[in-house]
Amino acid sequence: MLSLVFLASAAPSLPLRPPLLATPSLPLRARALAAGPLPLRVPPPRMTASSSDSRSSESAALYSKMERLLRAPKAKASPLVRSLTRNWLTLPPEELVENALVIGRSLFDTFDDGFELLEAAEHVAGGALSARAYGGLMRIGEAEGRHADVLALLGRMRACGAPPGPAVMLAAMHAAASLGDWGCVSRLFSEYAGDDGAAAPLEVLGEPAAVEELEEALRGCSPLAPGAALTRYDTEAIRLAVRAHCARGDGALAEATLARARELALPLDLPAYAAVARLARARRSLAPLGYLRPADIVLSAGGAVEPSVLEARAALSRLSRADRDLLAAGVCAAALAAAAVVASGGSSAELDGFSNALTGFDHLDAL
Repeated sequence: MLSLVFLASAAPSLPLRPPLLATPSLPLRARALAAGPLPLRVPPPRMTASSSDSRSSESAALYSKMERLLRAPKAKASPLVRSLTRNWLTLPPEELVENALVIGRSLFDTFDDGFELLEAAEHVAGGALSARAYGGLMRIGEAEGRHADVLALLGRMRACGAPPGPAVMLAAMHAAASLGDWGCVSRLFSEYAGDDGAAAPLEVLGEPAAVEELEEALRGCSPLAPGAALTRYDTEAIRLAVRAHCARGDGALAEATLARARELALPLDLPAYAAVARLARARRSLAPLGYLRPADIVLSAGGAVEPSVLEARAALSRLSRADRDLLAAGVCAAALAAAAVVASGGSSAELDGFSNALTGFDHLDAL
């Protein structure tokens, strides 16, 4: 035991930890400094609100505006608004605003309310909406007489790169006509008809002689080509175009537009006839009246009578079968009675007595 203790005390002491590294020599330190500083750690990305978060907040604000509109007492009375209320949580924001603007005055009090909703929907969609949405807001503007704002909406669509539809172009033509800008109406009609001709002649306003001189210089640039994309549903546009060409003193385009309306069997209205008469008075010639044909007057008369005929048909369709049979029998009896009187050459007294006998009021003659 003593020998073991002696050996342990005689042995050199073992190090409790490894010795520290020696200070690097001067050449090693110089090489480290020459290599440059060590690259720093890339900092973590800064946390910012993403575009999806901002878009979701804009969408929530849009839906809150729609909720206020749909819950208004004025809106609850409209069946179209009630139908939109049942589906407004399932529609995308763009379609929701589009349907709301098409409903129009039943949902919005003023044009500004509709424009505020349209602007919010554009921010959510990141661009322009459909042409139906802008057309619906244009109709609201027309009802309020804000024609300059209606034309501004057309410019807003063009700035966003959205193609305007026929309804938008027609609303813009009505607005320009209300402002008396007939050059703008002619220009819009050229685009409405699908023509890509020169637009310079359409902006000319002045004396008929000056307009004719420019037409001679720009022969072959007629904005209304024979193959223009016009149909029978473009009656309003053609009527406005006739008034615009006559107001500008452009007889050639007025005659071409009237011929196109005649080909499509479209009836003209009284303002179109008045515009042709003013053109003839401005030129002090009856030549503009020659642009019209008897077929135009026949079509216009038929167009004036057509609403009354449709109302009569609608009234007959609401009658019961027994009432329709009774009415038909009465008409046939009256026609046979008139034919019999004419064939027999009877006097007016006989005709009165016969009609009283048919109606059962012959006892009134004794009064």
